[in-house]
Amino acid sequence: MRLIVGLGNPGKKYEQTRHNVGFRVIDRLVRTLSAKPLELTRWYRLYDNTCGEERLLLLYPLTYMNRSGSAVNDVQETYNVKTQDIIIVYDDFNLPLGRIRIRPGGSSGGHNGLDSVIESLQTKDIARVRLGIYNEKSFSLYIDPADFVLSPFEPEEEQNAVSMIERADAAIITIVKEGIPKAMNSFNTVADEEQSNNPLNKRKL
Repeated sequence: MRLIVGLGNPGKKYEQTRHNVGFRVIDRLVRTLSAKPLELTRWYRLYDNTCGEERLLLLYPLTYMNRSGSAVNDVQETYNVKTQDIIIVYDDFNLPLGRIRIRPGGSSGGHNGLDSVIESLQTKDIARVRLGIYNEKSFSLYIDPADFVLSPFEPEEEQNAVSMIERADAAIITIVKEGIPKAMNSFNTVADEEQSNNPLNKRKL
């Protein structure tokens, strides 16, 4: 069994924001896999289906970004999911728009949602799919990085965002079927040291 978690904020206000690309990846997986609703609580929304012979739980935490870990921990305990079978999908301000980076573990990189998950599960060894949202031209419209991540993609960015979401779905299916090393080789196409010229790398968001 695998637990795929998209990080984001609940509610119409946040649906199309950069911070919610994790939710959008789960949206597309739900459609692609024809996943069925399994459980709805005040803390999370959970869907269920299979990928090949592997059962997949698709999770939307409804606790807001900074408390995502409580929902992840609840589902892990309720459904007895091993930590090594959890995949977290989230936006990354430190990667250029359209870039995907898969890792088997590590620090949060300043992402408050992942910080919450790491704290709740008491380990950094959690697989993650990071989705780049940074665009220097768009960021120049905002003074505060927090305002930027809570803004929608500009019209000229949307197609790039949609393409990234599609590739993220493919990356998750590759992880499930063939493992993280194969997915990293296929989707981590640019060396880490070339991540971006983002002058605000590692800001807490």
